[in-house]
Amino acid sequence: MSMANIQTALLEIGVEEIPTSYIDHALDQIKQSATATLTNYGLNFNDIKTYATPRRLVLIIEDLHEKSNDITEELLGPSIKAAKDSIGNFTKAALGFATKNDTTVEKLQTKVTEKGEYLCFTKKIKGKKTQKLLKTIFPEIIKSISFPKSMTWEESGFKFARPIRNIVALFGKNIINFKIADVTSSNWTIGLHSYDNRKIKIDLPENYLSILKNKSVIVNQDERRKELESSIKSSINNIGNILPDQALINEVNYLVEYPSAICCSFDNKYLNLPKEVLTVCMRKSQKCFAVNDKSGNFSNHFIGIKNGISRYQDIVKEGYQKVVSARLADAEFFYNNDLKNGLENNIEKLKGVMFHKEIGTVYEKVLRIKQIALFLNKEFNLNVDNVLIEKAAMLSKADLVSEMVFEYPQLQGIMGKIYALKLKESLEVAQALQEHYFPLTSSGTLPTSKLASIISMADKIDTLATNFSIGLEPSGSADPYGLRRTAIGFIRIAIEIVPWEDLSQVIKHVFEFIPDHIKNNIASTNLQDKLTNFLWQRIESLIETEGFDSSEIKAVINESKIYGIKKLASLKLKLLSLQKAKQKGDFISVAGVFKRINNILNQAKKQNINIKSTVDKSLLTEDSEKNLFEKATFSKDLIEKYTTNNDYDKIFDTVLELKTSIDSFFDKVMIMVNEENIKLNRISLLMYIKNIFSGFIDFSILQK
Repeated sequence: MSMANIQTALLEIGVEEIPTSYIDHALDQIKQSATATLTNYGLNFNDIKTYATPRRLVLIIEDLHEKSNDITEELLGPSIKAAKDSIGNFTKAALGFATKNDTTVEKLQTKVTEKGEYLCFTKKIKGKKTQKLLKTIFPEIIKSISFPKSMTWEESGFKFARPIRNIVALFGKNIINFKIADVTSSNWTIGLHSYDNRKIKIDLPENYLSILKNKSVIVNQDERRKELESSIKSSINNIGNILPDQALINEVNYLVEYPSAICCSFDNKYLNLPKEVLTVCMRKSQKCFAVNDKSGNFSNHFIGIKNGISRYQDIVKEGYQKVVSARLADAEFFYNNDLKNGLENNIEKLKGVMFHKEIGTVYEKVLRIKQIALFLNKEFNLNVDNVLIEKAAMLSKADLVSEMVFEYPQLQGIMGKIYALKLKESLEVAQALQEHYFPLTSSGTLPTSKLASIISMADKIDTLATNFSIGLEPSGSADPYGLRRTAIGFIRIAIEIVPWEDLSQVIKHVFEFIPDHIKNNIASTNLQDKLTNFLWQRIESLIETEGFDSSEIKAVINESKIYGIKKLASLKLKLLSLQKAKQKGDFISVAGVFKRINNILNQAKKQNINIKSTVDKSLLTEDSEKNLFEKATFSKDLIEKYTTNNDYDKIFDTVLELKTSIDSFFDKVMIMVNEENIKLNRISLLMYIKNIFSGFIDFSILQK
């Protein structure tokens, strides 16, 4: 196909400013929708690219063919019996089928199907012009974009994140005409709205990016991010560097269409405020970047980002400085007031803060955190001073009612630590006030001390238990209270500080601490099982992130969960040993042997056979079953010793050694014999062997 038959297509959706958090997901949807729709219509293309600014979503389709692919369609007509009469002439049914498909009966073919012979016609359908198809495709793509929140603004009731103000739709130089949300597509767009609202004509899709760049709009978000970073660096070249904040870089990148950095400053007196406060004041109020000087010390400079070329910088700088200075003055007031009030006085105020309307107040939660933390310390012999535990637990949420955290909620925990240190609390307690929220994400940093870890575990398991108690466990993908992340945090800390302990007692006792009014109204009787299963699901997903095979994980977890949640550190060790074992001997056949054992035991259960786990040695008549029982008894003692020492490599070696005796038993012994007592004893022997590995690994799952 010649280049004349290949063109680039462009779709620009011009909008009012879209929330930054919506944009990346919208671009993903546009690309997926365009790929699927073009393919569905039989259109060939080379590449799809998507771009965005706060005021436009852009799709560019490179090397799009001028028409869709030709296709053939096989159409079945009447059966041969209905299509021909007794002397072989075509009937009206055959003639009608031919006429309907614009052909003659002579050109019809015969097709043999499961139901017999039928007339058929292979119809060739020519491809349609791309320009015509895009009139349908482009609106379909726009309609396919969904947002967390949408709005309507005109009579048709079309929903979008923000009102659509213009649409550019081109295939080559040709305009693709359609109308959506009362906006008619065209070949013109708008430049940087704060500077120039005049229409800009787009002659060809290939020129779109450069035309807008010449009008001070960088549409390519990756190019715009580089320009943003370069502009920031240039603006503070003689001062220092911005504090690393990639999230803010990404956010600002979707707030502007042409970034220009402006170096600003605030009064030195505000440097007496904690740098966390200074940073959040600048970040929240004006999306400004905090700056360290060349020595790495926090400076009184900050970077504001102007949308547009470097004009009127003095005016913009003055505006930034006024707003930031006002925010810092407020923060200084909050900070001093909070220190005057102290943290201890805030504890009482927590009685007026609701944790959940059905669960109770934050004050009540704090009391539960203290009880659970003291229980954890005693249960696991963690040897942390109970006085410190009580102090950290009671102060853990005290900063929530501080003026600073009320204004800047993202400082919860952080201000708790800062205020605690200022008010002469110990460093360990102060750290716990911040770190009991850790990890902040599923893979985030864990608490750095036992005290912080205990308070964090207590806080998290209380959140899980109370939410489960009122029926708020996650279902499907919905998890509005972030309980999956909470559970993973609990598990990660447990693996860190109590890797070999039994968490089952914690799960049992935590429900004893929930409020009495919830206990009295609980309809479910298996809350412990529900929470235990939920935690095991999170354990499985956590291990999956480390790259282990899913069947291996299930083989280990299925057996481990029989005895509750204990020895979490053993799971990874078992998996590593399993991977080593699979490289030795005929390990895969071990899975087959154990699957056969399971099948026999399951069949026996279906026949209501009472299977004992003990073996009557006097009923062992064959040499191979005597040998197997002897080897199994010897292996049992070894495995118990190896399990105690967490020496899982040797357990797998023992399994491989025992397999030979099991194979000989299956080859030479009939299990389901007529003598009832011998049959039952042989089934019990298989149960005895299975029980040797109970709680270790389910080998049958490993069979490929």
